[in-house]
Amino acid sequence: MLPGVGSSRPHGENRQRFPVSQLNDAVIFDGKEESMKTILVSAAVLLCIASVAFAQGAPKPAPEMSQIKYFAGSWTCSGDAPASPFGAAHKTKSSQMLKLDLDGFWYAGMMSEMKTASNTQPVKGMLHLGYDAAAKQYVLLWVDNFGTWATETSPGWQGDTMVWTGDQMIMGEKATAKDTFVKKSDTEYTHKFELQTKGQWGTIVDETCKKAGAAKM
Repeated sequence: MLPGVGSSRPHGENRQRFPVSQLNDAVIFDGKEESMKTILVSAAVLLCIASVAFAQGAPKPAPEMSQIKYFAGSWTCSGDAPASPFGAAHKTKSSQMLKLDLDGFWYAGMMSEMKTASNTQPVKGMLHLGYDAAAKQYVLLWVDNFGTWATETSPGWQGDTMVWTGDQMIMGEKATAKDTFVKKSDTEYTHKFELQTKGQWGTIVDETCKKAGAAKM
C-alpha cells in the first residue's frame, strides 16, 4: 500500500454508499435551480420587450423638428457684448454651424467666437437643439470652453420670434438664461443672450447673424 492512502482509516469503519442516481438527484437541491429559473424568466421578459419594440418599429423624430430647421447651415455673426461681471464691453464676431444629427433627433453643431484685441478669451461651445414630445417643447443643450453648461426650453416660434429660457451654470454659479431669436429673413436673424444673476438681468451679447451656406446632411 502506498503511504497515506487508506492507512489512516480505522479498520472496520462502516461506510454508507449511495447509488449514483440518488447523488444526481441531490444536486437539484443545491440552490442552482432557483437561479436558473430567474435567468430564464429574465431572458423571456427581455425577448418579449424586444419583440414588442421590433413590432412597433424604430422611433422616429418628431415632425416639430422642422420648425428649427431654419437654424441649420453655416452662419456668421457680429455684435456687441456690453460690460458685465464677465468682462469689459467689446465687439463680437463668431461663426456657427448646425446640421441634422443622431438619426434626425437633434440639430448639432459648434459656435466659435473670433479672438480679437478686445476679445482675448473667445467663447467656443457645442450646441444641440431638439424636441421633447412628452413636454411639447423644444430643448436646447449647451456646453463650452469655460466649463459652462446650460439647458433651455422654448414653446417654438411665436410669429418671427423664438424665446428660450432655462438654467445655466457659469463660473460655479447658477443663473437664469434667456436667448431671444428674431427672424429677419430666411438668411438673417438677430440674437440676444441675457443672464439673470443675483436678481439682476444683464445682456451678455446682442448680435446679428447671416447665413453663409446650407448644412451638409
